[in-house]
Amino acid sequence: MATISPQSIGIKYAIFSAIAMIIYYLTINLLGLQNSDVIRFGSNIFIFIAVILAINTLRKHYDALHREPPYLPGLAIGFIVGLLGAALYAGFILVHAIFINPGYAGVLQNQDYFGFRLPLLMVMGSVVILGTAVGAMTSYILMMAFDKSGGQPDSARYQPSGIINKK
Repeated sequence: MATISPQSIGIKYAIFSAIAMIIYYLTINLLGLQNSDVIRFGSNIFIFIAVILAINTLRKHYDALHREPPYLPGLAIGFIVGLLGAALYAGFILVHAIFINPGYAGVLQNQDYFGFRLPLLMVMGSVVILGTAVGAMTSYILMMAFDKSGGQPDSARYQPSGIINKK
């Protein structure tokens, strides 16, 4: 069976998350809810879902090989999905706010949780940072959940006599 790279899995699910977030963004704009900070924040749920699906894909691949999924590539997948998905989404919002609906750029720059006017690129940067954090933390939690070591370091499995303690 061919090896699937964490990068290819991450990129695939990042694109899925970006598409879902863009559809969500367009939907809340059609419903007139785009000025609600809480509603806009809800787009991060798609990064969360995409990371879960991506790590599940990695897990299934390694299960087919009868091996445990490696920890660091699982973390990398979450980071890639969060970073790339949020960057694509922020890029779409930037294009939308500059070219399609210039009035919305002012709404983004004067958000209550910043408390002062920010350049639009800094607002988009905060979207990317938040998406990256959501993706990285989700993968960190999932990879800990998939860890089957029982929380014991390898040295705790050995007795002082040198005999391996089989559980």
